[in-house]
Amino acid sequence: MLPLPRGPLALPLVTLVAALATLAGVPAAAGDTGLPSLTVGTTVRAVEPTVQEYCWTYPDVVTPEGEIGSSTCDHRSPRKEPTLRHDGALRLTFAATGWRWTARYQSLRSTSPSCRATARVRRVDEHDYRVRRPAHHGSYRVTLTGRGPEGRIVAAFVWRYGRGPC
Repeated sequence: MLPLPRGPLALPLVTLVAALATLAGVPAAAGDTGLPSLTVGTTVRAVEPTVQEYCWTYPDVVTPEGEIGSSTCDHRSPRKEPTLRHDGALRLTFAATGWRWTARYQSLRSTSPSCRATARVRRVDEHDYRVRRPAHHGSYRVTLTGRGPEGRIVAAFVWRYGRGPC
C-alpha cells in the first residue's frame, strides 16, 4: 500500500478519490454494500434476506484522462437470517435487471434427501420473481443465488410453512 501524501497535495487528492468513488458507485461507508435492494415475501410481509457474499462490478467512469473501473467482492461472516412464515409461493424483488436466480432449500429439522432441493426462481417481470415452496411442509433455510450483468449475490432467509416432516 502506498503512503498517503502529506502537505498541500493531500486534501485535493483525498477529495479527488472521494469524488471518483462517488461517481463509480463505490459504497460510501464500510457497512454499505451499494447493492440494489433485495426483498422476499408477500403483499403483507417482506424481509431482506441476509447477504452472505457478493461480487459486484460498478459502471466505468470515463474522464478526459481515461477510464476508471471498479468492482468489489465480499464474503461475510454468518449472521442470523430473517424468518418468514407463509404457506404459498413468495415474491423475490430485486432492483437490478437481467438477473437469474436459483433457490436452494435445506430443512432445519431433517437430514432426509427429500427435505433438500434446488430450483430455478421464475421471473414474473423485470424486477420480480416467483419463489416456489418446497415439496414438503416444514422449516427451511433458503439460499438464493443470483447472477447478472453486474456480478453475483448469495443471500439467505428462513421459510416456515405448514407443519410437516421437514
